[in-house]
Amino acid sequence: MTADPWGGIPRPPRPPAPVDPDELRVLGLRRRTAVARAVNEVSRGVHVRAFEFGWTVSTVSGHICVCHTLDHLLDVTARPEDVRMLRATALAAADGAAGGA
Repeated sequence: MTADPWGGIPRPPRPPAPVDPDELRVLGLRRRTAVARAVNEVSRGVHVRAFEFGWTVSTVSGHICVCHTLDHLLDVTARPEDVRMLRATALAAADGAAGGA
């Protein structure tokens, strides 16, 4: 059997999606936007924007990071000692946005 010269190099398999235990609580643009607002109110030096599948975090220096899970967002925007409180604030904002729907 000969190799197909037009097939090119096969792509490696896509890595599995990261596991997010809070996925259902932050699902949807309205909830993600509420989380972004809550994080922006508390965190300094970063600006968080929501999109349908996550958040973008931009810094004053122009660095932009894409976060697909709440854990990643909190790791990027908060100090380790503040993550627990920011998680509670962000999830409360998401739950409040869900109640207003």
